Amino acid sequence: MKKSIFKSVTVLICLAFLSGCAAADRSGSRDHTEKLSEESGYADSKMSDGRKTEDDYETDDIDIESDEKQSVRNRMSELGALCKDIYIRADKGGSSNIVLDEETVHTMTETAAEQGWAVTCGSYDHNMLNYEDVDQALRDAAEGESSQTEFYVLTTSGYFRYFRLSAEDQELTVTYANAAYNDDMDLQIRQLEKFRVYDWEYTEKGWLIWEKALSKNQEMDMHSFFRILPLDEKCRDMCDRYILPVSYFCNNLFLTDWDAGSMDRIEFNDLYEFLYEMKYGEKMDEEAAAGGIPKAQFEEVVLTYFDISVEQLEKYARYDAAAGVYPWEPVNAWNRVRQVQPFPEVVRCVEDQDGTLTLYVEGILIVAGDDCAFRHRVTMRERDGGWVYVANDIDEDSGNAPGYRPRREF
Repeated sequence: MKKSIFKSVTVLICLAFLSGCAAADRSGSRDHTEKLSEESGYADSKMSDGRKTEDDYETDDIDIESDEKQSVRNRMSELGALCKDIYIRADKGGSSNIVLDEETVHTMTETAAEQGWAVTCGSYDHNMLNYEDVDQALRDAAEGESSQTEFYVLTTSGYFRYFRLSAEDQELTVTYANAAYNDDMDLQIRQLEKFRVYDWEYTEKGWLIWEKALSKNQEMDMHSFFRILPLDEKCRDMCDRYILPVSYFCNNLFLTDWDAGSMDRIEFNDLYEFLYEMKYGEKMDEEAAAGGIPKAQFEEVVLTYFDISVEQLEKYARYDAAAGVYPWEPVNAWNRVRQVQPFPEVVRCVEDQDGTLTLYVEGILIVAGDDCAFRHRVTMRERDGGWVYVANDIDEDSGNAPGYRPRREF
């Protein structure tokens, strides 16, 4: 994205966080809550030859007037009162850190939306409710018009986030509040700040992306992503059930071209633990699998999701007949490609004439501020009340897929 140059936005309402919050933290909208130093001179911080200066790497903080502070406090207090009973009844996990289930977060977002507020879940797994005014304001802002809008983001970690956006001459100012319940069950603001973003874009797909300040490196990434336009519910459901659980981390199901005649390209041994969690809803016991996966167990999991013969699977996954196991090893620091992971989003579902379903998937790379780092198509077929994978096809012209190397090669 180039500063102050923005595309016209075409509304595409056919379209999933992440989920977040995703792959690269599928669970959240990438808010950065570190202590920020106060800097100014944003607009004139670049050198005349285009090189960056230190000012580009600092946030352009703005003082918040007392009446705006009070307005935000009132907003958060009202939100807290609406959601308090739902929050009190929810299972918050057994650790010291609050962990809410997605259903609870969705119930709170729907309750808040009844007030007419624009609100979404921080895990990218729920369409923003009452998004229309936000969408219109951002389209106006991208055209250089003055506009204002606001929305809320609720998270599984028990944080309630508020964003007020003001745009003038294509420059975007954000007032941000982050709040959580205190011991008295009042929603207490933990962070309140106002800043002018370094760079922003509202994409044709409906993602609002901004860079708070110029990111120095991946560890100090300053991007925030918010999906404004809704996704088609079938696309979102198929993504949540069959694409996100596998994703691109340490397996190659979606990172190589394959079909029924070339399943040997799939590294089933590396894929196994992801399929296991999809099937059983829990992570596998890695210690118990240290010597390999027993034949019946391995085949039961894989054959749930693939039309493949046992004989083919034995060959492709290197079955050890003497030991009666398929080889498997856990992911470690030394046997994987070290890289920042994109997270997948299914943007279109097409029913094919042969009865299959093609999912058009785009990988979102937050650290690059890119809502489509690469594209691929996943073909699936319905079977026994579920779906099986039929093929994957990467669009070679769309960008670079993440790197992959089988664990056995390290």
